[in-house]
Amino acid sequence: MLLPETNMQKQDAFALLYSRTTLIIDENKSMTTSKQVQIKPETPLKILVFGAGAIGCFVGGTLASAGHQVSLVGRKRLMQKIEFEGLTIQHPNQPIRHCRPATLTTLEGVSEPFDLILLTVKSPSVPALIEQLLQSSLDISQTRLVSLQNGVGSVDYLLAAFGSERIIAATITIPIQVTEPGAILVSKAKGGLGVAETGALGQITGVTATHLAKNLNQAGLVTQLYDDHRAMKWSKLLLNIINNATSAILDQHPADLISNPDMFDLEISALQEGLAVMQAMQLQPVSLPSYPVEWLARLLRVPLPNMARRTILRPFLIGGRGKKMPSLHIDLAAGRDISEVESLNGAIVRAGQEKRIPTPVNQALTQLLGGIVRGELSWDDYKNRPDLLLAAVQDHKRNTG
Repeated sequence: MLLPETNMQKQDAFALLYSRTTLIIDENKSMTTSKQVQIKPETPLKILVFGAGAIGCFVGGTLASAGHQVSLVGRKRLMQKIEFEGLTIQHPNQPIRHCRPATLTTLEGVSEPFDLILLTVKSPSVPALIEQLLQSSLDISQTRLVSLQNGVGSVDYLLAAFGSERIIAATITIPIQVTEPGAILVSKAKGGLGVAETGALGQITGVTATHLAKNLNQAGLVTQLYDDHRAMKWSKLLLNIINNATSAILDQHPADLISNPDMFDLEISALQEGLAVMQAMQLQPVSLPSYPVEWLARLLRVPLPNMARRTILRPFLIGGRGKKMPSLHIDLAAGRDISEVESLNGAIVRAGQEKRIPTPVNQALTQLLGGIVRGELSWDDYKNRPDLLLAAVQDHKRNTG
């Protein structure tokens, strides 16, 4: 029989987690990009970056500046800018890095093999990317494909098309922004990459995840190797959903959402739904470079009032994004007709349905943002209207209750 929870138990849990917060933050101060020094590779890799936007240019450009043979495939205007003026990457308290990787706007006529293809398109574009690769003349029989998409689902598409022996799962937690075409700014000296194999090592030919991690670290990118690619991707998903869909729907900065207790509690509920789904899938949260996801999971699971959780989480959430708007808001404000919400909150909903775990908060966020993106709902109706969003969540809770 479970004993009733006492106030003393709550206070002890609060004290334990609050002291642990300070320790975690101190531990992660050392996991920064600012202390990394580039080391020239013994054997340069031949790397193709497919979908060279912000992430692709950053990772590809960093590898190019370290001495690898990098070719970027991206939009014509950006590729022309990089071809003529080069690519610049600015880290805090470091000299600007200049590089001039090869640029392409299509795979047409490209047939020579690459050691690695970094796939950096957004998750909704992965099925079309697979078709382009399969229809191209590119020889990928010995090439490893690296999936850097946010959310979950992209790796499954790639596994179905190419097999686990070809796929490396990866994630990135470095906060970057594009100051102008061809110029990448690392806004904070923190974060890194995670990489993981998706299959048994005995089946793999070519560059392994271990070899990739070594080269990324030598290029100056803090990179950690993980045993379970699904746990790594789902742990990053938890970080990605924080103040993301809500910011897009309400057209509000994350700091404004955090200052609203009801909206803060909504974020906590969305994360708890994600953790419940992970538990049903037998996936354990793992910490990512500079982001203590395991600690976050413990905080969300321990019996505490949300007021205590908000007190502990507030500095963690405020420091995570800085002044940058979340990705779902950036895409919506740019008028893009696709959204990664289906790979983020939507993935929690689909997994919850499969495991019979209710996920009303994530379901409401997915449906509302999806409806706005598709033009079925008016964005203006929801801007700065947290009351409407909260009412929609309550409707979903009643319907799933």
